[in-house]
Amino acid sequence: MADEQARAQARAHAGGFLIAGIAADRRPADRELLDFIEEISPFGVILFSRNLPDHEGVLALTGALRRRFPDLALAIDHEGGRVHRLPPPFTRFPPALSMARHGDPGLVREAARAQARELRAAGFDINFAPVLDIHTNPDNPIIGNRAFGTTPEEVIHNALPYLQGLSEGGVLGCAKHFPGHGDTAADSHLELPRVGHDRDRLLSVEMAPFARAIEQGVAMIMTAHVLYDALDGERPASLSKAVVGDILRGRLGYRGVVVSDDLDMKAITAERSVGEAAVEAIDAGSDLVLVCQSEQSVTEARGAIAEAIAEGRLPRATVEAAARRRAKLASRIRKLRRAAPPDPSVIGTAVHRDLAARLA
Repeated sequence: MADEQARAQARAHAGGFLIAGIAADRRPADRELLDFIEEISPFGVILFSRNLPDHEGVLALTGALRRRFPDLALAIDHEGGRVHRLPPPFTRFPPALSMARHGDPGLVREAARAQARELRAAGFDINFAPVLDIHTNPDNPIIGNRAFGTTPEEVIHNALPYLQGLSEGGVLGCAKHFPGHGDTAADSHLELPRVGHDRDRLLSVEMAPFARAIEQGVAMIMTAHVLYDALDGERPASLSKAVVGDILRGRLGYRGVVVSDDLDMKAITAERSVGEAAVEAIDAGSDLVLVCQSEQSVTEARGAIAEAIAEGRLPRATVEAAARRRAKLASRIRKLRRAAPPDPSVIGTAVHRDLAARLA
């Protein structure tokens, strides 16, 4: 009996580590969807274009989730430019590099505030943006104009106001992809990129925007599925205690929530299962793990985390520390919800469209 209770507690703790993706064909009235979320009990759900076919469908789905699970965090990956998930009439903002080239961080902040107000109106709490990577490699297949600049100073000058604007609009932002994905030659969705810069270069260039975001109080930082030889020659940053524990938590003093990039990417799954990766990411120091591509992967990750907790492979101190950081994050989300109640009338307004056009 005691053993079964311990395993039930482990399953409950395990769900809290997850931000889960859901299948493309899920609809607001889908009883199986609601039962799935109730069974997994994740910290949050992330929605993609596949889940958001039209304006009415967006509001119906997020509304159904909010009514059934009022504490569930609703997240989206919605940067602007090519990383735009919402259908018309939601305003399509230009990519980060286009916004930054205007040389007016106040306008960038205003755009982020407008973007966040529309996300808030649609029921979202978290936007996995901005990119704090530095666009130093023109051959990078995945970052490019998603970055705010080609130097640390340009990124800091624009990305930090963007983070402020999101918060002012009622949504939490997330700085990504630590310790820096800008100078890679491979796409981590398809393979594991490798960066050969020495430690001093990484600290002074790639990590500089993250250090400033930490000083500003950023709520969340996402780790990269990239291998940095000078930091850990065996594990990608997202699974590395040397990167997350020693550098991000230790040297940079970060006390907020660490979230992994999607563990269903080939950079990770080529060498290990999603479940194994989830346990490794948490053991390295992640408070949340993204599992986005399938509900089967979400179930696998939850099971592996629960088993690792029950068997003591994830120590109680690690589990409890992560839970405390998530509780603080949840408190910030509740405060933003109270301060910025949803207002669907702001979606796709002429003011927002004009602002997007000015920044294009």
